[in-house]
Amino acid sequence: MPQTRNCYDYSSAIHIHSTISDGTGEVAEIIRAGQAAHLDIIILTDHNSLQAKSDGWEGWHDGLLVVVGEEVSSRRGHCLALGTNSEVSPYQSADGIIRDIRVQGGLAFLAHPHGVYRPLFRTRNHSWRDWSVRTFTGLELWSYMFDWVSELKYHRFLKHYRNPHAHIKGPFSETVHAWDRLCQTERIVAIGGVDAHARKYPLLPFVVFPYEYLFRTLRTHILTETELPEDAPAAIEAILGALQEGHCFTSYDYLHPGSGTRFCSIDGELMMGDETSFVTPVDFSVSLPREAHLSIIKNGVAIRRTVEKELVFTADTPGVYRIEARLDEKPWIYTNPIYLRPEA
Repeated sequence: MPQTRNCYDYSSAIHIHSTISDGTGEVAEIIRAGQAAHLDIIILTDHNSLQAKSDGWEGWHDGLLVVVGEEVSSRRGHCLALGTNSEVSPYQSADGIIRDIRVQGGLAFLAHPHGVYRPLFRTRNHSWRDWSVRTFTGLELWSYMFDWVSELKYHRFLKHYRNPHAHIKGPFSETVHAWDRLCQTERIVAIGGVDAHARKYPLLPFVVFPYEYLFRTLRTHILTETELPEDAPAAIEAILGALQEGHCFTSYDYLHPGSGTRFCSIDGELMMGDETSFVTPVDFSVSLPREAHLSIIKNGVAIRRTVEKELVFTADTPGVYRIEARLDEKPWIYTNPIYLRPEA
């Protein structure tokens, strides 16, 4: 049986909107939904607003940690700003938005970077426009709502909505390819987001995608080497630090909980998100919560496919290595890479 690095696994829902911007739920309602869904963390990112932070919602709520960021929404694309204390102006260049986030010591994640859909007559494009900017922390690899809506036609709304799982395809290929390409030269952290709004529409007698439902679908599992402290600022610092390092993976927990997934070196020195120089071959260990179709990806290309729950393999050349897993013919898990860079 392969050895795995011991760490704490916290399941989080990222990219959530409240009534402060364009969601329909109060923050207290969102917290109750997170607790009912047995989340450890929710990261609230209202459009161009940190009001939930100034209102005092950030911190622990009966075992649920609330982290308040914002979704900086501009015509140049949307960016999640985490760990900032001041709102970032959306009325500037993409480079200016990222710079303002980083100046505050925050993390910048491109939200739904290829978010284009056409539900009726008008195409809605929320894609990231300026890929020449290279100072962002990472990107939202998989957005649940943009995945679901990508093939939606309004005249088939109810049929599409009654079985949302049937219309979930996984991350957009353009986003995966862009991520793999960028990772060849820099560390780019991938997260998953639900883009939860809990919409209400005049002719519908129900909330479209309630918070609790979405919180049970796509999660970002954040790995820390020590248990989160009771002190809220310290706990938030630990979570943001883990995200910055890429110590996390995305899991479609609707299929099966992803908790327990590990990808690390046998000696315990490297875990997903880590970067080092390649000197000698490295033995890696992969462990999943259950048997699945598992792919080892090197530099964006699958070098091995198998059906396993646990696996050991050797990386005998430099490269960017990550893991994908499929369950019931659906995308399930995407880990962040371990970067073995060629020696200078």
